[in-house]
Amino acid sequence: MHEDILENFRTYVPFTKEEVKDFFGKGKYVKYRKNEVLVEKGDPVSPFIFIRKGCLMTYYSDSKNFNHVIQFGLDKWWTGDLQSFMQGTPSSYTIKAMSDTEVWTLDKNAFESLCAEHPSFERYFRILFQNSLISHQKRIIRNISFSAEEKYLTFVKNFPKLELLIAQKYIASYLGITPEFLSMIRRKLANKA
Repeated sequence: MHEDILENFRTYVPFTKEEVKDFFGKGKYVKYRKNEVLVEKGDPVSPFIFIRKGCLMTYYSDSKNFNHVIQFGLDKWWTGDLQSFMQGTPSSYTIKAMSDTEVWTLDKNAFESLCAEHPSFERYFRILFQNSLISHQKRIIRNISFSAEEKYLTFVKNFPKLELLIAQKYIASYLGITPEFLSMIRRKLANKA
């Protein structure tokens, strides 16, 4: 059951089986059904979540109860409210399963223990956080400089299978446009093909 996760971890760092076994000993395995909420905005602390299989959506609900999609997480991705996780503050986001999903979660103590006992995990998470920062910076640039069509085309390129899984309103929210405008972009692109 864990070979796929071991292979994924080793993409970044040459873990031993014992180190990864400790991850499974400290982590918690949980299954969620489609539309189940893993973390609710205001929950005391968000765990750090490794998605073994499935899709999660992280969103922020504003004062008018409008949901702004922050990110989607797919197979072998990490997600969570990092500020809540690291600083022990209530979660600012809601994390919802967009399909039946299997995850491994770490609480802060398990995370710190893994990093302290195994320098490989310290390096692994540093690489993940670096990659995440780069990804978020690229998204900011896309949001401030790309046209809506360019944002959509980049989304499709980066997440080729997600359109089949996620409702259009969530994709539109992620892109910062209305569902109606996204429909118009899709029609325009279909007519070009």
